[in-house]
Amino acid sequence: MFSKSKVNFIIDALMFLSMMSIAGIGFLMKYVLIPGKEVHVKYGKDVELSLLGMDRHEWGGIHLIIGFVLLGLLILHIILHWKMILALFRKLFSGKRVRIVIALLFIIVCSFLVICPFIIIPEISKSEVQRYEQEGGHNNVKQDYQEGIIEGIENPEIIIQDSSLTIHHHINDSIEVRGSMSLFQVAEKYNVPIDYLKEQLGIPKSTSNEVRLGKLRKQYAFKMSDVERIIDEFHNSHR
Repeated sequence: MFSKSKVNFIIDALMFLSMMSIAGIGFLMKYVLIPGKEVHVKYGKDVELSLLGMDRHEWGGIHLIIGFVLLGLLILHIILHWKMILALFRKLFSGKRVRIVIALLFIIVCSFLVICPFIIIPEISKSEVQRYEQEGGHNNVKQDYQEGIIEGIENPEIIIQDSSLTIHHHINDSIEVRGSMSLFQVAEKYNVPIDYLKEQLGIPKSTSNEVRLGKLRKQYAFKMSDVERIIDEFHNSHR
C-alpha cells in the first residue's frame, strides 16, 4: 500500500514531468519545427519539417494531450490537499464574505479561460497581396513596386520582363492542411471532392476517407504543401 506522502510525491513528480514536456514541445514547435512562412525563408520552398515522423501540428496534438494530463494531475493534487487549501485560504482571508467573493471570482476567471477558446471568433483578414489586388493595385503594380509601395509584401515573386509584369501567386494563405486531418475533413473544409484528392495524390479510391493525412503521406510520399497546392488549383480551375 502506498502512503499518502508517497502518492503526493508521485503526483508531484508526474506534474513536474508534464510541465517540462509541455515546455519542451512548446520550444520544439516555436524554434525547431517552425511555421510555414519561416520554413520558406530559412530552408526554401516545398520543404516540410518533421521529427520522429510528426510535423508541428501533430506535435501540437501531443502538446494538448499532455496539457490534459497535467490538468488531471492538478485536480487530483487539489483533491488530496483540499483540507490544507481550505485552512490556508481561511488564514489568508478572515472575512467570510471576502472569501466567497474571491472564490467566485477565481472560479469565473478559470471557467472563462477554459471556455473562451470555444466561443471566440478569430479575426479573418486577407493577405497583403490579395488586399493590394482588390484595391486596384494590380494595374499599376510595376510602378508601385519600383517606388517601394509594396515593399512590405512577403515574397511576391515579382518578375519584370520588358514592359510587362508577371506575378506568381503563392498558395492561398487561408488553405492550411495538417497531418492530423483526415481526407474527409480536408474535402469538407475546402469543398474539394474526395475522389479528386485521392486521384491527384495517387491514393487508391478504396482507401478509407477517415485515414489521417499524416499516415497517408508516409505511404504515398506526398507533402502537406502538395495537398494545399491541389486544393488551390482546384479552386482556381472552378472559378
